[in-house]
Amino acid sequence: MTMKMFVGIASTGRSTIIEAALQRIAGQTRPADRVLVCTPDNEEYAVDEAAFGLPITHMKYRKGSCSQRNAILDTLASESGILLIIDDDFLLHPSYLARLEELATRHADVALFNGTILKDGIIGPGLSVGEADAILSGHRMDTGAPPRIADRASAYGCNMAIRLEHSRSVRFDENLPLYGWQEDVDFSCRLSRFGRIVETSAVSGVHLGVKHGRTSGVRFGYSQVINPIYLARKRTMRLGHVLNIVARNVLMNTLRSTRPEPYIDRRGRLKGNILAARDFIRGRIDPLRVLQIE
Repeated sequence: MTMKMFVGIASTGRSTIIEAALQRIAGQTRPADRVLVCTPDNEEYAVDEAAFGLPITHMKYRKGSCSQRNAILDTLASESGILLIIDDDFLLHPSYLARLEELATRHADVALFNGTILKDGIIGPGLSVGEADAILSGHRMDTGAPPRIADRASAYGCNMAIRLEHSRSVRFDENLPLYGWQEDVDFSCRLSRFGRIVETSAVSGVHLGVKHGRTSGVRFGYSQVINPIYLARKRTMRLGHVLNIVARNVLMNTLRSTRPEPYIDRRGRLKGNILAARDFIRGRIDPLRVLQIE
């Protein structure tokens, strides 16, 4: 029996980027059975879906990466198969869905697959669609050798293929609002009760790392500190990892606040770090507090 393959995209304020992602989904050698796009309920959606020839379902829901992804999962609650959740600026290699289907059929013990990121624009100023296409077209899969599959403690959220049968009782934590910093770690930790979390070389893509449409520097800086501490209390993030990620981000924001990169609001992030540290000292560990910060 053929496995159903779904693609889900949660997006905010980036219609042009969604179109680039949809074009690469339309170019898959194994067509998606359904593509679900969720945008905020207070935002205009201006994508010409008919231009892609895809079975697209568009929905509107409360703004936030976690809440929008949950709306997609809820829509597929009665379905079986694989849901590939991608960021709206993640461009798939043409063979992604075909090879993912083969892999998921052979490895029934896996609950979540992470594909290989050929280049991640989030590290740096970001990539253009043209640069990403050049990387994708130049990448050749070695079909003769078995793909690498490595177990991971957590997933990276820009491309996560979830086995829907295992996600019936697992949802993204909507207490992590807006960008949902570290929501992928929390979600994959809870999903790991049902199967392995793996990274594989069998499927790949490019993450543009588009900067516009993201959370403000102050808000993001607040989440950089509070969200990991909150997840440590939930026991979905190891304390050592929390200390490492918080210390690294605060140190980087401090060191680069005097000469920040033009594409990162280091001073805003540092201010958010300080606000979060104050709340932590006062015993206020609530990621939703970020919504009160301008």
